[in-house]
Amino acid sequence: MEARRFDELLRQAQGGDQAAADWVFAECFKPLRAVIEKQLDPILQKARYEPEDIIQEVYALAWLHLATADFDNKAAFFGWLKTIAKNKMIDMRQNLLAQKHDVKRNISAVGRASSSYVDLVPKLVADSSTPSTKAARHEAVAILVAQMWRLPQDYRQVIQWRFVQGLSVAEVAQRLSRSEPAVHMLCHRALNKLRGLMGTPSKYLSQS
Repeated sequence: MEARRFDELLRQAQGGDQAAADWVFAECFKPLRAVIEKQLDPILQKARYEPEDIIQEVYALAWLHLATADFDNKAAFFGWLKTIAKNKMIDMRQNLLAQKHDVKRNISAVGRASSSYVDLVPKLVADSSTPSTKAARHEAVAILVAQMWRLPQDYRQVIQWRFVQGLSVAEVAQRLSRSEPAVHMLCHRALNKLRGLMGTPSKYLSQS
């Protein structure tokens, strides 16, 4: 992608254009994930945090401050995201230590991997457009993560716990203090909402 096109969409995103922000965040997903994966603290790893978990938090915070931040170029913007990620991982590590958190988090989460995000993709795209190649699947994961921060908090939680961490409906219901039928309905609504959002940046990702 040409730097000029990226800079144009970045300016649009800073002006409040969410579709442009979707593209900018999705475009930065792969390199940001690589950076976070290398820097992920062992304590966070033991707590079964994935780079995608961190990126969701980074994007949510970045969107809040995007309009007032100052960037000279794409490299400066990416450096800003890396700084946010570094600080976010420090905060998360400190919270785990302060709470004397069980590093396993829950039995169901043990052994989950970043492929969980890839496995979630088919639930969110129409059968006719399901990515069939590894590259397309990872592009769809980038879109997915770039969209998660736009969901209401309860939607984000239910998708994270049910479909990424693989908790049972009963476990999610207990965490949310809701009935199991209510969790089933929440899952349905959350997936539908995320499915609709995922289509937004696709027109940008295909551009050269």
